Amino acid sequence: MRQPALPGAAAKRYVAELALGERVDTTFLLQRCDLRTRQSGDPYLASQCRDKSGTGSARMWDGAEAAARAGKEGDYVRVGGAVETWQSQPQIKVDRLEPAETDSVDPADFLPASERDVGEMYDELLAVVDSVRNEHLQALLRATFGDPQVAALFRRAPGGVVLHHAYVGGLLEHTLSVVALATHLADHYDSVDRDLLVTGACLHDLGKIWELAYDQAFEYTEEGRLVGHLLLESNWLARRMDEIEDFPAPLRHHVLHLLASHHGLHEHGAPVRPVTREALVLHYMDDLDSK
Repeated sequence: MRQPALPGAAAKRYVAELALGERVDTTFLLQRCDLRTRQSGDPYLASQCRDKSGTGSARMWDGAEAAARAGKEGDYVRVGGAVETWQSQPQIKVDRLEPAETDSVDPADFLPASERDVGEMYDELLAVVDSVRNEHLQALLRATFGDPQVAALFRRAPGGVVLHHAYVGGLLEHTLSVVALATHLADHYDSVDRDLLVTGACLHDLGKIWELAYDQAFEYTEEGRLVGHLLLESNWLARRMDEIEDFPAPLRHHVLHLLASHHGLHEHGAPVRPVTREALVLHYMDDLDSK
């Protein structure tokens, strides 16, 4: 039997805001959805609903089989019910569950996000690009961050799945932090090439925009698992350098070395260890900021 549709959308409520006894009518990301059997033999639905504020338990006792067909793990669903206590823990007692209209869903509501405005951060990054004086490095940075696809992905990508900056906009926030360290250290150490170090800071994690998936959850893509961000970014940037007229071969090698060595150690995934001043400084800046 088809469930009656939920009425018009109510104001968005987040998991962390829900109070005992409150009526619920909102959209969540269905993190887990298990159809189970009670001692009586009747089915019930045990699920986890998530948004950017956290995860909440939800159970449906009546109409569970139809609801289980209405949404699977990873789907956006509209949930109607009430917050109650079950086994001394708050949960949503669900009376209606149906697929959400995805065109009205903002993924940022369901994943943790940077507290900073991503548009402002990207403008900061573009200003850094303009500050690079080496014409070939600036051309490389402009070809990269002026690419519409790269720009869209870089604004949303997390810095990692779990370990650091694991939120929407986290990659951009981490990159700007490493860039800020780069400018300070380039001023402190006269022997360090500022333009090269800043370029490495801007580009060192570029490959994460393809290594990670971040539409409905933070996880690794297939190419991320099989290839990894170091190779993904090195291959992509090598092609961009090929397209820049008279890009010097020695400078190309230094850029690729920065990317390949920034994890520092072989056991941390670096195919080569840092052997230039800029590569060594970049490794320590990235390691410091990620921790």
